[in-house]
Amino acid sequence: MNRDEQLIDSLLKEHAKSKGVDEQFLTEVETQIDALEGGNFVDLNVNKPGAQANWKKGVGIGVAACAAFCVAGTMIWNSDEKSQDVVLSSGSADKQLEDAKLGYLLDENVSVPEMNHEVEGKPSQPSSSMSKVMAANKPSVNGVPVPLTSNVEPSLDFGKASDFGDGFGLSKNEGVRGLRSQVKSSVTGDDSFGESDMSSHFTLSKSKKSSASLVGRQGMVIERGRRLDLSVLPVPLEASAENYGGLVENGFISPSDEESRRSTFAVDVDTASYANMRKMIQNGRKVPADSVRIEEMVNYFDYQYTTPGENAEHPFAVQVDSVSCPWNAENKLVRVALQGKEIIRDDRPASNLVFLLDVSGSMNSADKLPLLKQSLKYLLEEMDERDSVSMVVYAGASGVVLPATKADADGRVKILNAMDNLSSGGSTAGGAGIKLAYKIAQKNFIKDGVNRVILATDGDFNVGVSGTAALTDLVKAKAIKGVDISVLGFGSGNLNDDMLESITNNGNGNYSYIDTIKEGRKVLLEDMTGTLVTIARDVKIQVEFNPEQVKEYRLVGYANRKLPNSAFLDKTADAGEVGAGHSVTAFYEVVPGKALDKKKLNEFRYAKRTAEDEVPEAALKAKVENADELLFVKLAYKQPHEKINDESTYLNVPLKVNDRDWRQADADFKFASSVALFGMVLRDSDHLGDGNLELVQQLAEAGKGTDGKGYREEFIDLIKTVKTNK
Repeated sequence: MNRDEQLIDSLLKEHAKSKGVDEQFLTEVETQIDALEGGNFVDLNVNKPGAQANWKKGVGIGVAACAAFCVAGTMIWNSDEKSQDVVLSSGSADKQLEDAKLGYLLDENVSVPEMNHEVEGKPSQPSSSMSKVMAANKPSVNGVPVPLTSNVEPSLDFGKASDFGDGFGLSKNEGVRGLRSQVKSSVTGDDSFGESDMSSHFTLSKSKKSSASLVGRQGMVIERGRRLDLSVLPVPLEASAENYGGLVENGFISPSDEESRRSTFAVDVDTASYANMRKMIQNGRKVPADSVRIEEMVNYFDYQYTTPGENAEHPFAVQVDSVSCPWNAENKLVRVALQGKEIIRDDRPASNLVFLLDVSGSMNSADKLPLLKQSLKYLLEEMDERDSVSMVVYAGASGVVLPATKADADGRVKILNAMDNLSSGGSTAGGAGIKLAYKIAQKNFIKDGVNRVILATDGDFNVGVSGTAALTDLVKAKAIKGVDISVLGFGSGNLNDDMLESITNNGNGNYSYIDTIKEGRKVLLEDMTGTLVTIARDVKIQVEFNPEQVKEYRLVGYANRKLPNSAFLDKTADAGEVGAGHSVTAFYEVVPGKALDKKKLNEFRYAKRTAEDEVPEAALKAKVENADELLFVKLAYKQPHEKINDESTYLNVPLKVNDRDWRQADADFKFASSVALFGMVLRDSDHLGDGNLELVQQLAEAGKGTDGKGYREEFIDLIKTVKTNK
């Protein structure tokens, strides 16, 4: 037994028997840390004569054991980085965990590991206290079981770090010293960790090689007789390392010159922002403003827009209308709506799918890898012998766990077995994994078929090609070759939302966030055809505003999807993709009136006019003919098989001036405007006007409609939750 193992053994064994206060326990820990830093080792064997006198009565084993595990795990990591299987030497570790009564919170949709894995040659069984907690804790939302997610609960905070990422002050040279004060403040603070507190921080988990283990809501692993993985220690939600790109809200623009009269943007059918926002509200968390992308919230829902006819010229129908703005009666709210054509699932093209799965240590919690494995099974339900599935994993290194396999009866068994055998651990070599996945997709390319990489991750890339720019350049280059990407985001605490959104925006993809098994079913079963089958590429919208009718306008949402006006006619400009059955909604808020022409500001009001200044007769006629138009909508898109240098197809739809009140709008208009306004409230928008949560709820209830799947009712419940927590 080496010196670190002796210290670990002493800490675990003797403090479990201790009757001392935590303050004195920490003093002893500090003594050992100081000795370790100085290159010395002080034997902490309390069985020696007089040693017992140093330990006084303590608050409880639960607190001290956690502190001991954290300190011991840090020492293991610092002293034995190369070890792949460091075993705690304490023979009583199992008993200490049972005695500590750390509760198990179970999701009934996540498979529970059988408690028959051998530890030191003996089968392990759950204690009676664990069994009681198992039966009593089955979380659900509206009666639908959901995986465990994080609430704001007391937890150890290990500060900042370079080696482990935000939230962990455990660098190799400073980890032990930095941990001392953090452990002390956590253990001796006002919040104690009794059975009820600790049980809310752990859930039962199973890995391929280990026995039953306790996994914290943020991923802390305490395995029986196995290595402590500090790369997934719990992080307080207030100090989470989630990354959202800066999002600057669109302001009002006056259509005063040729450039400002036009507004151009790429369509967006992503839905991740809504699902992520919903999770945060349900968990009592504050929603960061930069995480709220209004277009993704609005486009999360289905709408009953007019569909293109069977022999329609274009793959989607376009609808443009306006009513008075609900939150500013003096303005107008313009809706631009697209509805993609439906494709019968039996008529969809064959698919070449490469599952690129993050199995790194950061994915080791119930709302990440276990939920990912369950969700992907829904996608397999809709696949058949026409389709092939490959599986690549990445964690420290990347590898192929399943070569291209046909999804026939035998192949489905192989695919499911490969998926069930996945376990997490290690750092995240995301860049290398993406490269390998694209290589396999290209190798098995199906002409005129669906060729797609499905990346499932929390986005915590920290090894290899990890910069956002490098990854986006990579996926953009592969998209040109016909391989698209879909991204499925999971988990809390370290979600790299900015990177994942950037990947999909540049890789002809779509970005979804899965927080519950219900959402997994929606994304990968209900919306499967739209997720996989693209009906139009590089879809761009350009709106030209009539300066005789529009004083100012602003695009609601799409802040990071705006394009320069010149991109509309540029056939090589990348834009958004629309899948089968997808609907797209965009809103403009318009201030009626006449735009101020900046070019005339420097002119003399009473200057003498010449004949050359007069408006040509043809232009005057055109101006009169279009005077009753508020704006003119133009769209550009490419067929799915067309390449970057192929010319786009164009269509246009004008909108006449009208005086309709928003109460006369259809249910979909009311509901979509409610979602947009809710996003503005969450962002604390400068353009709320008279908008508030009461108006959000009024609009949502007026536009609820039949709501067969219950998504609109769920949204109304979110509004009520936010109102209650105000």
